[in-house]
Amino acid sequence: MQVTVYAQHDFVDPQQLAGSTAVVIDTFRATSTVTAALENGCAAVIPVAHKEDAFRLRREVPAYREALLGGERKTQIIPGFDCGNSPLEYTRARIGGRVLILSTTNGTKAMAKAERASAIYLGCLNNAEAVARRLWRRGEDVQIVCAGTKGNFSLEDVVSAGAMIHYLKLWGGGEVACNDLGYTAWKMFEGYGADMDGLLRPTRHYGTMLKNDLAEDIAYCIQLNISRSVPVCQNGQVILAPKEEETR
Repeated sequence: MQVTVYAQHDFVDPQQLAGSTAVVIDTFRATSTVTAALENGCAAVIPVAHKEDAFRLRREVPAYREALLGGERKTQIIPGFDCGNSPLEYTRARIGGRVLILSTTNGTKAMAKAERASAIYLGCLNNAEAVARRLWRRGEDVQIVCAGTKGNFSLEDVVSAGAMIHYLKLWGGGEVACNDLGYTAWKMFEGYGADMDGLLRPTRHYGTMLKNDLAEDIAYCIQLNISRSVPVCQNGQVILAPKEEETR
């Protein structure tokens, strides 16, 4: 198995991912939010790159008339939307049984880059082992797209990729090879993953979130393996992949 990690979505040509198995990571916060929403009973998430598309879908598509609009720009809720991009907002009481139309600064754009892949999973620290288990069972080469932040590398995304590679190598050993960034991500997770807050606290994105009073979101998003749920993109929407047995 070959694992290729991309530092941020602007580095990805969608054609590179055509027919492949892909994972999209936006740990702060889109893929963490989608995982939480689906785990709490969200019927489906519809990712859109532009806020105008979200308004249009709810207005023009009968099936989405009761959908929630969720998302952010520069960490703040989009005016006219129902919710922001915090995983803590999407409780079962709020999202259970409903469709979420989601537009974020980085994450939904990264998802769009992977749309030609044959299988697209969404990963984060919260579900790193569950995603890795799914990848291991598929047994195919994997391309991991880190969303990044406004065109820049984001450490939280890369170390999340490293967590997934850690589990793949734990199970597969020498059968799992990586590109240089994947190797770096793996070693970073193995060296510093026990103190995720200490690793990420000096980073720019962490600091931006703190300045915007998002400390609770940070604390939630850096928890490792609190979820066994794996979101999968199918036909323009994100749903939960079917549950698998616990054995590898």
